[in-house]
Amino acid sequence: MTYHFDGQIAAMYGVDEAVFIAMLQFWIAKNEANDRHFHDGRYWTYNSIRAMERLFPWWSKRQIERIVKKLKDAGVVLTANYNRDSHDRTLFYSLDESKLPISPFCRELSPNGDSTPSPNGDDLAPNGEMYKEQLNTQLKEEEEKPDGNIKPLELMERYNTICTGMPQAVKLTEKRAKAVRRLYATGYTSEQLIDVFYRAQASSFCTGSNDRGWRADFDWLMSENNLVKVLEGKYGGSAAPAPHRQNGGYEQW
Repeated sequence: MTYHFDGQIAAMYGVDEAVFIAMLQFWIAKNEANDRHFHDGRYWTYNSIRAMERLFPWWSKRQIERIVKKLKDAGVVLTANYNRDSHDRTLFYSLDESKLPISPFCRELSPNGDSTPSPNGDDLAPNGEMYKEQLNTQLKEEEEKPDGNIKPLELMERYNTICTGMPQAVKLTEKRAKAVRRLYATGYTSEQLIDVFYRAQASSFCTGSNDRGWRADFDWLMSENNLVKVLEGKYGGSAAPAPHRQNGGYEQW
């Protein structure tokens, strides 16, 4: 297996630390792409020290612990425990990207320096599984996702763009992400949810013209009971504008 690291990060924190950060970036980016392990407003990857020893065979347990401690003290690496089993002490890891330089490697999806997943089927993933096994699992999850549905974070950003007459949603919390995924699982599509945003924005009631001055917000719209009422026109408002025809086709938004 080939490893890479960012020279600027190495200059700031050390070569070993830069290699470790590059691996975290890889797995966090994959989890974000698959909308997995989202907690407290950020994406994480999880790992045990034992798995790290196999992933980085040239480092001892004490060296790995030293690297993690150094990066935690610097505020670059964040750790937490989101395991459902209270006896499971495997840590989750994330990164504070604000403490890292902008790097061409930051969003690559491969630890071997290219933009494709590593073909090494016998290499260990950071969570102790095989790369091949985890990639197959992720592909299966992607196939099971409804076609065309955008990720919760992008949906929230669309809300902020469309619903300018309502309170802006400043953070995608785990509760909000779960609410979106629950609606998808129920059968709603992202197109329908975006349509709800347009209808609510066009509704005088939802934008504050009521006896209380109340305004709808992202959380209120992501409740199915409220969403259905908006879709059925019970608060007025109009549907999303149709795409403009351009040169015989539809303009891409």
